[in-house]
Amino acid sequence: MCTVSWLVENNDYHVFFNRDEQRSRSLALPPQQFTINRSETLMPIDPDGNGTWISTNEFGLTLCLLNYYQGITPQGALVSRGLLVKALSAKKTIQEAHQALQQSRLRDYASFSLLAFGYDIHGLFVQKTWQWSGKQLTQLQLCSPFTSSSVKFEQVSSSRFALANQMPMKSVADVKLYHQSHQPDKSHLSACMHRTDAKSVSMSHIHVSPQQSYFHYKNASPCSRQPFVTTELARS
Repeated sequence: MCTVSWLVENNDYHVFFNRDEQRSRSLALPPQQFTINRSETLMPIDPDGNGTWISTNEFGLTLCLLNYYQGITPQGALVSRGLLVKALSAKKTIQEAHQALQQSRLRDYASFSLLAFGYDIHGLFVQKTWQWSGKQLTQLQLCSPFTSSSVKFEQVSSSRFALANQMPMKSVADVKLYHQSHQPDKSHLSACMHRTDAKSVSMSHIHVSPQQSYFHYKNASPCSRQPFVTTELARS
């Protein structure tokens, strides 16, 4: 269960991501810089799988992965989906990521939705989404926000979209407030999710400009008073 939103301001883009996990899951390691296939990337690390769910790199490519609970789980031993994001994080463009995704052994992974954000050859913002159902890879056309849930998905999705439609969602402050919200109540329905067995465990805010990328990360529930910690990466 997670929620991702995005916003474009002039030639910059912003991606916001609430990671929802079981309360028993290990606390993730905060974003740090890695060199992967000679590409500089920023990403937090999930110590349980040694992968990640969100990354941004020196080329302005940002990736976000959400579990697709309504998909089919392939048979056999599965590889952590976070390792797929980690491998794709080194790609220079969305098109390169797409080609690598098509060439991957997707049947080794449980179903997922993968969102990519970046720029085209003209420097214009581009957003693409792929969904692996466990049998087939398809491309989705999305509007912000996008969400996933293992519990009452239709109800959760409707509630979070309804709140987004009620709020301005036109500035960084607006979207941040949405991700910290407990509307209509502090439960499985809210963007800042709280259940007895699971909750929103972190909030990411990635800001990509033509010169620099900033990864603002809160390693706690979005509603908490814990401050964001910022890691920077120069654009190539």
